[in-house]
Amino acid sequence: MAISQQDFLQKRALRLRLEQAKLNSKPKAVDYRDHLYILDKRERIVPFNPNRVQAHYLANRTQRNLILKARQQGISTLIQADHFVTAITDTALIATLAHDDQTTQKLRRMAARFYDNLPAGIKPPRGLDNATTTTYPLTQSEVTIVTAGSKNAGRGGTYGRVHGSEVAFWKDAESVMAGIMQGVPDRGVIDLESTPNGAQGWFYTRCMEALEGRSDWSLYFYPWWWADEYRLPLADGEALDYSDIERQLIKAHGLTAEQVKWRRKKIGELGHLFLQEYPEDPRSCFLRSGLGYMGDIEHAFTAPVDATPQAGHEYYAGLDFGQQNDFTVCSVIDRTTMQQVALLRVNQVAWAEMRRQVRELCRSWRVKELKPETNSMGSTNIEALHDEFRVDGLSTAIVPFTTTNATKTAAMAALRESLHSPSGLRLMPTPEQKHEMSGLQAKQTITGVWQIAAPDGEHDDIPIGNALALDAIIGGGMITIERAPSVLRNWRR
Repeated sequence: MAISQQDFLQKRALRLRLEQAKLNSKPKAVDYRDHLYILDKRERIVPFNPNRVQAHYLANRTQRNLILKARQQGISTLIQADHFVTAITDTALIATLAHDDQTTQKLRRMAARFYDNLPAGIKPPRGLDNATTTTYPLTQSEVTIVTAGSKNAGRGGTYGRVHGSEVAFWKDAESVMAGIMQGVPDRGVIDLESTPNGAQGWFYTRCMEALEGRSDWSLYFYPWWWADEYRLPLADGEALDYSDIERQLIKAHGLTAEQVKWRRKKIGELGHLFLQEYPEDPRSCFLRSGLGYMGDIEHAFTAPVDATPQAGHEYYAGLDFGQQNDFTVCSVIDRTTMQQVALLRVNQVAWAEMRRQVRELCRSWRVKELKPETNSMGSTNIEALHDEFRVDGLSTAIVPFTTTNATKTAAMAALRESLHSPSGLRLMPTPEQKHEMSGLQAKQTITGVWQIAAPDGEHDDIPIGNALALDAIIGGGMITIERAPSVLRNWRR
């Protein structure tokens, strides 16, 4: 029997409604991120809601990531949450390497907490689940969490995602990373996070390369003020009298009085370790987190950068000639005020041009005595300077300084003592100067001899120039041998 067009359309409409109802009856895809729980700082089990740092990093990370951060900003939590959701929703081989066993176990408990707090109806089965590895049969994913304590950690596998925790503290980061990098495809994601640990090591080198634009790694720096909880309320009527450093932070980063108050409290608790645990810029945090020879000299960077020669004042200078990739540095100090007034720092120009700039500096500041280092090309340039000063009619006395480990150690000790003295030397707060002065380190050689030098790959030309200028002042009569630092008195005798 023929079916009318009207009946056909009615039956088709009914069939479409049934199919739509069937589709609507299927369970919706689960967003597991809505069911993640963490242990907060007050030791409460609470839903995981990304904070400012976590949200920013998740939205901006690439395939190769370096995260330099303050303590307890939740980066490890975020990465572990991302790894967990990836493992139960997609096929993935995932590895996490921590710097010590305690952190390894903490990350294991974090991952277990994510799983244990999932609602029963959406909790996937686990296969293997032991002290290092968990597998999820439905997605065929495998998650490994181990300690980066040996060269074999991370080797022998191809991982789509890798999390390195506190990489700056790994015992052999270079070897461990060499093994890992061979097993991670270009499309894989590597997240390496750490607080700073001295101006040395694999993580430090990669961060510096990224800062200078010489790396395929993306660097994310999160200072302490990104954490909203790092602040203390002011008492009724309380007003803070800000230091110069605090004013700079307020101007540059918009810090509030409550954040400044929190900062003061933490500095009181941690002392010089504050900038390691709660960094404020991506360069100096490394330098100040290591065993810096000069100690905390932030107070010493107060000399004005726009000084002009003053009548009746005497000026002395120290000169370190640079070699190859090093810098030629000439530091000028006002003996009357004990303030640095000029700092020349040049490289990759002809020796004659370097000497010309030194002569102009001595001329403009009426330098009474110039103390250049004689080592390497120093002697040749000093002879040339003698002739050039005479031709130019400069009255600056040139008093050469021969550097040995003993004389350098004594001069650096005198510089350190002066910087820590209330009436001692004060330096201009240029970024390069702060970087080199704060980063200077004392290292013990295999023979037991201590040497004072910059970290590997860094420079100590500015500290040497400053030490030579101070030595010229001491020899110039402002500081007598009896009043000089004890280590310098012994050396001069």
